[in-house]
Amino acid sequence: MVMRFKELKAEKLAEAIAVAEEFASKFKQRGVVGIVFLGAIARGYFDRFSDIDIVIFKRREARLGVKREGEVEYKGYVIDYEVVNYEDSLELEWNMERRWAFSTARIFYDPEGKVKALIDKKVCLKREERKWMIIEGMTQAEWYCNDVSESWVYRGDIVSAHYSINSALEHLMKALFGLNGELFPSEKWVVYLVHKLEWLPQRFDEKLREVILLKELSVEELQRRRNALSYLWKQMLPRAEKEVGMKFEEFKKLV
Repeated sequence: MVMRFKELKAEKLAEAIAVAEEFASKFKQRGVVGIVFLGAIARGYFDRFSDIDIVIFKRREARLGVKREGEVEYKGYVIDYEVVNYEDSLELEWNMERRWAFSTARIFYDPEGKVKALIDKKVCLKREERKWMIIEGMTQAEWYCNDVSESWVYRGDIVSAHYSINSALEHLMKALFGLNGELFPSEKWVVYLVHKLEWLPQRFDEKLREVILLKELSVEELQRRRNALSYLWKQMLPRAEKEVGMKFEEFKKLV
């Protein structure tokens, strides 16, 4: 996963890691189970838009003398930190975005190996989850692309019709990550990371650009975008049906 970020700049990566380690070392104390770095320094890049993300796992009864979360400036760097109860993290369900963020975590302090075990358990994409990403993504993409966009044309709202294509694309992306057995990333990373997936439909980049491009708010432009998205959807359908083990008509009964 980390290799997918290698094209991004590492302008001050070494310095940022050193600052993060110095700041985090203050929390190596009784009651702290582990400390991890997320975001840029964990993924191997750092540029002027990056900050330092740190999560501190503590025992429920431990008191560290700091707020549960905060943003501080430290030695010229912005540090976003979060203090969480280890026991709560074990019990609670992590949403997809949190799981994706931790999938590239860099463990800084974990004397008993508990944090690594926690992350390994939480971030794993289960077989049934993957199937549901595909089923829901393919079904919703087709619905927004066709029925929903057409309904807004009928109602005379071309803006909502075009926005429906945006929604269809988001669902298609989720299905595509599911087809590749990958967690769905934070929204700002979707387009960058989708190009790094192992399998993509034919002419993917060309058709993606056609879907995203909006020249004017017209019915003709809507149909052009719809055609491009439908091309990708049809490329994905046989693979989706094979992966899930059922036909698309059965998908629609489940969503």
